[in-house]
Amino acid sequence: MRIGEAATGAAVSRRIADLAAARPELAGWDWIQDVRANRGEVDNADIAAVAEAFAAAPPGPCWTIFVSHDPNLALWCRVMDGLFQGRLHRVVGSPEAALALLDSLRAASPVPSSS
Repeated sequence: MRIGEAATGAAVSRRIADLAAARPELAGWDWIQDVRANRGEVDNADIAAVAEAFAAAPPGPCWTIFVSHDPNLALWCRVMDGLFQGRLHRVVGSPEAALALLDSLRAASPVPSSS
């Protein structure tokens, strides 16, 4: 998901929460969000709304990888790790790095048993 400069944090959060409400399985998917062009502020209420919408996600590790040059986003990732059950958040500098990180995280995670 590429988030443009005109999008506000509140609007993006609402859109993601709406997507998860319409298609609950999306809350269990891995996400890559490219926020390099975005200048919108996100606050605790915005993040909490998305965390609540994602609460129905199936158990197990899943990730949100942000593509950003914001040095403070890594701190927000730690906060989000505590708000989301089973979802971890990371930040990298390029889409290619996001794909590589996601591949390595998936490879290191145990595969759920189908039994």
